[in-house]
Amino acid sequence: MRPVELKIQAFGPYAERETIDFTKLVGRSMFVVSGRTGAGKTTIFDAMTFALYGRASGTLRNASDFRSQFAQPELKTEVDFSFTIRGDHYRIVRQPQQPHPKNKTPIPHEAVLYEWEDGWKPIATKVNEVQEEVESILQLSYEQFSQILLLPQNQFRQLLDSNSNEKQQILQSIFKTEAYRVFQEKWAERLSTYRKQVEWAVERTRLKLLELEDEAIEEISTKSIDVIHQWLDEREQRLITTVESATEQKQDHSKKLEQARTELEQAKALVSLFQEQQETLQALDLFLKGETERNERHELLQRLEAAANIRPVYDRLLEMKKHVQRLTVEEQASSKKLEQLQQKQSSLSEQQSAIEENKQEILSLQERLRLIDEMLPRMKERAEYVTLREQLTKRAKELNAFSKEARLQELQVHEQQLVKTLSIEPEERAVDAERHVDRLMYLVKLEAKVNELSNQLSTCERSGKEVQRLHAIQQEVMTKYKQQEQMNAARQLSETLQEGEPCPVCGSRHHDVPQFEDLLESMEKEEEAKARLEELTTRLFEARSDYRSLHSQLEEARREFDEVSKDIQVDGLLSEEVKKWQAHVDRLQREERTRLENERTLRQLTSEMRQLEEERRNQFEERQRVLTELEAIQQKLNALGQTEETTLEELQTERTNRQHRLAILTKKIEAFDHDFEIVKKETWKEEERLTLMRQQLSEAMEQYDSQKTTWNKQLEVAQLNQGRYEQLADRIDQRTNIRENLQREEEEGVRLRHRIQMIEGKLGNVAQPDLQSIETKVNEAKELYERASEHLITSQEALSRHRQIISEWNTLRKDTAREEQKLETIKLIAETGKGINPQKMTFETYVQTAFFDQILHAANIHLDQMTSGQFRLERKVETAKGNAKSGLELLVFDAYTGQSRRVQNLSGGEGFKASLSLALGLAEVVQQLSGGVSLETMLIDEGFGTLDAESLDQAIELLMSIQATGRLVGVISHVQELKDRVDARIEVKKSRSGSTIQLIVE
Repeated sequence: MRPVELKIQAFGPYAERETIDFTKLVGRSMFVVSGRTGAGKTTIFDAMTFALYGRASGTLRNASDFRSQFAQPELKTEVDFSFTIRGDHYRIVRQPQQPHPKNKTPIPHEAVLYEWEDGWKPIATKVNEVQEEVESILQLSYEQFSQILLLPQNQFRQLLDSNSNEKQQILQSIFKTEAYRVFQEKWAERLSTYRKQVEWAVERTRLKLLELEDEAIEEISTKSIDVIHQWLDEREQRLITTVESATEQKQDHSKKLEQARTELEQAKALVSLFQEQQETLQALDLFLKGETERNERHELLQRLEAAANIRPVYDRLLEMKKHVQRLTVEEQASSKKLEQLQQKQSSLSEQQSAIEENKQEILSLQERLRLIDEMLPRMKERAEYVTLREQLTKRAKELNAFSKEARLQELQVHEQQLVKTLSIEPEERAVDAERHVDRLMYLVKLEAKVNELSNQLSTCERSGKEVQRLHAIQQEVMTKYKQQEQMNAARQLSETLQEGEPCPVCGSRHHDVPQFEDLLESMEKEEEAKARLEELTTRLFEARSDYRSLHSQLEEARREFDEVSKDIQVDGLLSEEVKKWQAHVDRLQREERTRLENERTLRQLTSEMRQLEEERRNQFEERQRVLTELEAIQQKLNALGQTEETTLEELQTERTNRQHRLAILTKKIEAFDHDFEIVKKETWKEEERLTLMRQQLSEAMEQYDSQKTTWNKQLEVAQLNQGRYEQLADRIDQRTNIRENLQREEEEGVRLRHRIQMIEGKLGNVAQPDLQSIETKVNEAKELYERASEHLITSQEALSRHRQIISEWNTLRKDTAREEQKLETIKLIAETGKGINPQKMTFETYVQTAFFDQILHAANIHLDQMTSGQFRLERKVETAKGNAKSGLELLVFDAYTGQSRRVQNLSGGEGFKASLSLALGLAEVVQQLSGGVSLETMLIDEGFGTLDAESLDQAIELLMSIQATGRLVGVISHVQELKDRVDARIEVKKSRSGSTIQLIVE
């Protein structure tokens, strides 16, 4: 991401609209943001971060605080930020939630994201949509942006100090390692799925054995494999014996069934012959009864043959009759049409005289039109000149006077007044007075600081005295406890004394032992008193330290106050002096605004006067041109002279009317000639057609009479009349069927007589057998055979099923063993990828460590330059304790001590150098690997103030050296040396009315 332009309006300390055009850096890749404390330097980075993510760059500022206190109520708080990334140009316009200038309902948080495609086109218009699109474009969340591209104030060590889990999320977003995480998750899912699959395979193997459906299988399935195999072999042998016995029984019953079936077949053949003999006799009797009917059909067949011979003559006669009828109808229609055409021709002949008169009128109209065409050009030219003369005369009257003359004179008077007013120079500038007010305000702050420190010092002094008093009291308490300890020692000694023996202390042989009950009770609180004394001692030490610190700060504030107030003369209180000077500044600012307004008004007046004078000059030149053209038109009219009284409009109207009449007459004559010619042609054609048709009708009548005579002769030869032929005509086509049926029936009679003779020869004197008793005997044999067959099939199926189940069971046992081995392999891969390994490192983290090592290598090059080889960043390879993720924690190797330590133990300056090196290394590796994240910009807020002179020089040299990479580095810093060495600066100026921004490129 590389910024292009940033516009800030009513945002933070900026009351108006401020613009930073980063394109003016002109190839520079580093700029410094400078200004006084509180001027709004960090707000520039806040504005960029707010535009992208709707949040500030640091954690100490909220978006709800972005509304400028200096802005006018009607001016909206808004940030307009445009940037480029990977060649695409984007722009975000965002405004935070803010008070409404007129009602209590606040203006909501709004944001719009645009993309440049021949113009700004919105691609997201809602706050959440803009958030998602920005994270998709930058490939960074807000937290990752703040750790990688932006080093916020007081938070520049976030990336350096982040734990392994936080670094993992950053590297995942940058290097797109989600695929490796998905890979390890898929292997975990595969392990779970495959474990269930193996468990089911084991259960399926056991269930396969239970398919034997044996009473003992439940118990046997729990035995060892050898016992199961022995039981299975014994069961198979029993099944084989059963199959062999069933086979012998089936063969015996099969022979008996075959004998019974042979006897049945022979009986069925005899019964069939007896039935066929009876059926044949019945059919022959029926044939003999139909002899009369067959003779009648023979006679009908002969008459149909005769009718078929004369049918062509009759068909030809019918065709001729239809032809005569058709010609008769056509002749009648043609005769009627010829009569109609003759009548129409007679009517047209009667109109001939009227048509001749129309032709004469046409000649007269054509002559008049020729005369009008000769007159029209002259009439038209004169009319055009007359119209143009009237227009030019009217235009000359309009241009005679300048309409804005009064306005021009008014502007000239106003201009003289403004020039006179602006000629007086102001005695004092507002900016000088503002500087004095700023110094007074600074004095007020210093005075308040002195008073505050004085109050704090007094409070600290009182608090210290109270702590000192309590400390003295507690010391007295501890003194009493020490005395009690001595008494306790005496008590212990007294317990060892015996009456009559000398005391080791005083030598006395008589011992008076005191009572120690109260002492024992008070000794229980000694530890509490000791802890209280230690606490008061610590508080007393802190109070004295705070007193010294406050006293030092007060002395420093007083020295600064005296230094600043040297050249300032104050009469009375500082607050009164500030008010007086502020009023003076307000008056000078009003005078300057008035003067600027007068200057702007003067420029506007001068511009308007020039415009009016130009308009007056152009109007005069236009009037002269119009008068010249008017004179030329009058000369042309004089040259044309007078014309006849008929006007141009009347002549054009007459021409139009005569042309219309001419067109009507011409069309009428053409239509008459066309119709007359068509009628003549159609009449002649119809006469010819009628003559031809009458000849054809006469010839057809003669042919019909001849054919009718021939037909009557054919009827006599066939011994038929007209009515009998018509009865037979519909059945002529049935001749073939009748003939074939007669022939087939006669052949059937011959066959029946022959079949009866053959059956009688086969039967001889044999009696008809009892078929029912024979079938009963066959069924009994068949039932016994089927029972034996079923028994054999059942035995064979039991044996076959036994062998098949055992085969499938053995196959399942082998498959299950292979699946269990495969499960162990998958489990090893899944658990290793999931982090269940000695290093407690997931597969994704392992891949990220490869990228992270490259980043550390690049970062150490910069860190070595900035620390003169003292420090080197290292990745911690030791396994973390418990279930914590490991692999991306950082250590720093110190060449001075030869040992590694946690990066959190680095000082502020050392931590800044390490963080800067890590950010630069990250950017270089991403660019080398062409990742989806664009790290073209780095923004650093403070941090250089923690460096010593040598470290600062090394850091500046490092930042200057990366300009060759084209990466843009923005730095907020108060360090003067950094400002002097960078030729591009964004200066933020602070005033009482708000801050302003100025981009300076030297």
